[in-house]
Amino acid sequence: MMAIKHLKRAVTVMAAALLTVLATSMPTQAKDAAAPLNYLVGEWTGEGWVDMGQGRMEFRQRERITSRLDGNIITIEGTGSDPANAGVTVFEAFAVLSASGKPGEFTMRSYTREGQAGTFPAVLETPNRLVWTITVPGRLIRYRSEVTGDRWIETGEASVDGGTKWMKFFEMTLDRVPAA
Repeated sequence: MMAIKHLKRAVTVMAAALLTVLATSMPTQAKDAAAPLNYLVGEWTGEGWVDMGQGRMEFRQRERITSRLDGNIITIEGTGSDPANAGVTVFEAFAVLSASGKPGEFTMRSYTREGQAGTFPAVLETPNRLVWTITVPGRLIRYRSEVTGDRWIETGEASVDGGTKWMKFFEMTLDRVPAA
């Protein structure tokens, strides 16, 4: 019993020491580092479509965007459902946007329920237009998300020639849900 108590204390001390080392060795972000993305914060709902070469699939989409950790990160929770049966989820993802340290540049870390994950560069092209790119073997994928008033339009395009020609494969249009 005494050995377990000492082991728990030792683990606690080591964890505290590790956190201290990490905190002092990592660059700090200014409070509100992700504030330029606050235009996204809120609840959004709407429709969209995706065509990955096997025909267009339509979906209903809901996005929940929050600012966290004193404005240093933005979290995005997205759920797509079958338009004919809202109880059937066809897509679910979670992402974290954080400042990269350069003005207007961010890092997006995203995860899907299918187990896909990645880290991608994101750039705020204009005050309400965020663009992020994904490089996969033989293909470049670009998403553009733009908010005008309470309307969010996002498109996804793919290029197989390094970005000269683009083909749209995704589009969604969302409206901000009024705060309760």
